[in-house]
Amino acid sequence: MSDRRTQILDAAATLISERGFTSTSVDDVIKGAKLSGKSHFYHYFKSKEELGYEVLNRQFERFAERGLAILREPMIDPLERLNLFIDAVVALQSESGGRRGSPFGNLAAELADAHEGFRVRIEAVFERWASQIRSLLWEARPQLQDDVDAVRLSRFIIAALEGAVLMTRVKRDLSVLEGIAEDLKRFIAMHVRDNAAIQVSRHLEYAGSSQHGIAGNMSVPSMAG
Repeated sequence: MSDRRTQILDAAATLISERGFTSTSVDDVIKGAKLSGKSHFYHYFKSKEELGYEVLNRQFERFAERGLAILREPMIDPLERLNLFIDAVVALQSESGGRRGSPFGNLAAELADAHEGFRVRIEAVFERWASQIRSLLWEARPQLQDDVDAVRLSRFIIAALEGAVLMTRVKRDLSVLEGIAEDLKRFIAMHVRDNAAIQVSRHLEYAGSSQHGIAGNMSVPSMAG
C-alpha cells in the first residue's frame, strides 16, 4: 500500500470516527491527508463511498489480526481465549477513554437504514466476527452445557459488547464497559458444565485482580486507524 493511500485512509478513519461518514466530505479528507488537490484523492478512490468501504474493511482486518486473533490461539483453553478476547475489547476502548466507540456500531447506527451498500458490508463484518466466536464455542462444546446454542450465544456476546461500548461512549466512563465485560464473563460461566466451572471461576478471580495488567500487555488495534 502506498504511503499516500495510507495517508488518505488514516485521515478518513479519524474523521469518520469523529464526525460520522455523512458529515465527512472528500474535501475534509483531502485536507486531513494534506493532499495538494482532488486529483490525488481520485487517483486512489473512485468515490467517497469506495473510500468508506475500504476504511471499514481495513478496520475489521486490524481487529481480526490483533483482537480476534486470540480466539484462534490453539495453546490456550477455548473459554480462556474468550475471556481474553473480552479483555482485549476493554483494552482497545481504554486507548480513547471509551470516547470513540466501535467503528462497526457507529456506522451501523448512522447508515444501516440510509445506505444499502454499507448495511450489507457491516452485516458481513458482524457475521465474520460471529463465525469466529461460533467456531470457538464449538471447540469448547465438551465444557459447555448441552442446551447452549452457539449461534445465539455468539450473537449475544457481540450485542453485549457493542452495546456496552455504545453506553461507554455516551457516558464517557470506561468503568461501564469494564463492569459489563465482567458480567458477560460470568454469564458465559453460567453455561459451563459443573466439572469445568472451577477453571472458569479461577480465571474470573484472576482477571478481577489483574485486569489492567492483562489489558495493558495485549496488543490491540486503534479503531480510529
